[in-house]
Amino acid sequence: MVKYLSKVRRLTSKFQSFEVIRIPRTENAKADVLSKLAASGYTALGSICMEFLQKSSIEREATEAMQVEHESCWMDEIIEYLRSGKLPETKKDARKIVQRGARFSLDGENLFKRSYTLPYLKCLRPSNTAYALQETHEGICGEHLGARLWQSRCY
Repeated sequence: MVKYLSKVRRLTSKFQSFEVIRIPRTENAKADVLSKLAASGYTALGSICMEFLQKSSIEREATEAMQVEHESCWMDEIIEYLRSGKLPETKKDARKIVQRGARFSLDGENLFKRSYTLPYLKCLRPSNTAYALQETHEGICGEHLGARLWQSRCY
């Protein structure tokens, strides 16, 4: 563990910021079972894939991590307003953000648009819209047809 700690300390000096989160034991049950199976040396694990490493993870060469940033879009001003109350400099833009912001809700990092009759609508960034459309058109969500319509199609 001392080797891992020293490696973590070396790597964290390269980041602007990082956060360590403690995961409760109750939410970590699957990882505990896998670690016990791996430590026992039992090889017939069925559908669980195991990889036996020739070198420990400390001795292996580290791979570069890519810094991920999201592109700016129309949601940024609304999120900033809902999170901290910060408004643009000009009165016209500030009034527009206040009016638009009344129709939105913020849950963590996710922005949702309120609707009168529909459920909350999740706002997506431009980079995520193509993926969402692709999944929708491929039918990954299945057909959302009523039971009567489905029965009338079956012969």
